[in-house]
Amino acid sequence: MNLIKRVILLIVMSLIVILALYAYSYKQSVHVIENQINTRNEEKLSYFLNRIESLLDQNMIYATLVTKDPEIKKVAFGELPPASYDRVSVVQSIESKLNLFSMTNQIMNIITLYFPKIDLALSTVPSTGLNQEEILKDYTANWKLTKVDISGVKMDAFSRFFISPYQAEATNIMKSDFIIRVDFFTKNIANLLDEFKIAGNGDAFFYGSSNQIVYNSTANMTLIQQLMQKSPFQDGKGLKKSSTVVELSGKKYILYVLPSEKLNWSLVDIEPLEEILNPVNHSRNLFYLILFLLLLLGMVAAYFLYFYIQVPIRILIRSSEHIKNKNFSYRIQSLRKDEFKQLFDSFNDMAKEIDELIKRVYVEEIRSREAVMKQLQSQINPHFLYNCLAYIVNMAKMNKPQSVIAMAHNLGDYYKYTTRNETLETTLGTELELAVNYMNIMNQQLDKFRYIVSVPETMKAMKIPKLIIQPLIENAIVHGLEEISMNGLITIVGLDDSPRYRLIIEDNGPGLSAEALQELRRKTADEQNDSPQKGIWNVHHRFHYYFGERSSMRLDNSALGGLRIELIWEKAAGE
Repeated sequence: MNLIKRVILLIVMSLIVILALYAYSYKQSVHVIENQINTRNEEKLSYFLNRIESLLDQNMIYATLVTKDPEIKKVAFGELPPASYDRVSVVQSIESKLNLFSMTNQIMNIITLYFPKIDLALSTVPSTGLNQEEILKDYTANWKLTKVDISGVKMDAFSRFFISPYQAEATNIMKSDFIIRVDFFTKNIANLLDEFKIAGNGDAFFYGSSNQIVYNSTANMTLIQQLMQKSPFQDGKGLKKSSTVVELSGKKYILYVLPSEKLNWSLVDIEPLEEILNPVNHSRNLFYLILFLLLLLGMVAAYFLYFYIQVPIRILIRSSEHIKNKNFSYRIQSLRKDEFKQLFDSFNDMAKEIDELIKRVYVEEIRSREAVMKQLQSQINPHFLYNCLAYIVNMAKMNKPQSVIAMAHNLGDYYKYTTRNETLETTLGTELELAVNYMNIMNQQLDKFRYIVSVPETMKAMKIPKLIIQPLIENAIVHGLEEISMNGLITIVGLDDSPRYRLIIEDNGPGLSAEALQELRRKTADEQNDSPQKGIWNVHHRFHYYFGERSSMRLDNSALGGLRIELIWEKAAGE
């Protein structure tokens, strides 16, 4: 992993840690805010529910006070004056008292007083009256939502009956002294709900059942209907004090439910959670934006680090690879004007000095190789000359002048070829002609072998050192074929196996044992050879000096029976 990737990874990991810490902090903050919202709203709900219950309790208190009035008690006991003037005076007095109770309450309600014994009904609203049939039909000892007819207009109100003295059974209410009905209009509760809504962000309503709901004057009916469809509101009794998060129209709301202990109704509030958390979410989004900008800034810093540091380092590394691959003429081309310019200039100066030094060393090495090759070549000439002179002597003794003449001519041509020291290399084709000439001469001496030469024309133009093939042929004849009486065979095969050349020389002599072959390989690889048999060693080292590390000589037993020598060298560039 390079430096830039590490820097980017470090930046990303740091931002991930920061993001994780912020996410935890944000979660805790939201949790704390939700708890505070829940606490505040529960207190607010309790306060407004207490106000609703207090209004209802005030009506009960006023109903109780009515029962204590002496004038009302007299009428209840049948002491209503029969005369019209006195009777009207008493009725008006009682109605004034009822109106006084209603006005003192400062709420919209109706107080109706019914005397069963004299079938008389008095009310704060003259158009509202009671009779036995209505009382028996609508009687309830608890508050109940009903429709009250006010001058032909039906209005919602909570109604309740009070009896004096109290009766255990509703069937005996007509035997009581008087009956009081209090109608408490839901408009009073709607006004309280309006105050509740103004004091917060919620949308509260008073819930009794699916068809008994008191809304505030600006209630979001669509939202409340969605809530009714999603939440299991069966009736007021089934609701319990709770605080839950619901999702309506893709937005989250906090649903508060606070049941009344005195009524079978519950005060319900819907708080928009997203609006409440909007400042926190705004801060969160701002943090994410800043975090993104920090990441972007880190990427830009990493880019500058890459461009101004890693790119020059990579240039130096690639340049060092050129020097390593012996391309000493390579120079760094750069228009930079920073600190790396001086470093690049120093590298170019160093490469220049190395190039000049290598050239001087290379020239000296070439001269040294030429001296070594001439020395090795000089070791071959006496050896070959000795064999040829011995042959001429033998042929002269055997009175074979033609063989002597042929050998003398071939020996003269050989020395004419080898003594041209203006160059130490020749072509493979020329070397093969010399080898064929040599095998013809030797076959005239031995008359017991044949030879096969198969080399592609493309290889014959290859440049090789002089006297590379002839010593190997000589070794095959002297150490291989001399031990057989007849039917000897020497093969010279050339192969153009891209990207290298192969030249294989084999004979069908007796070959070598595994130990002798291993010993021959060891002696051939040694830098020094003190044994009198230097032909293969000489060829190996001259071949290696000429082609360098790209060449090799392999020694092995041949499938023909004798020794197999394989010369291998790689093609030069452009071949």
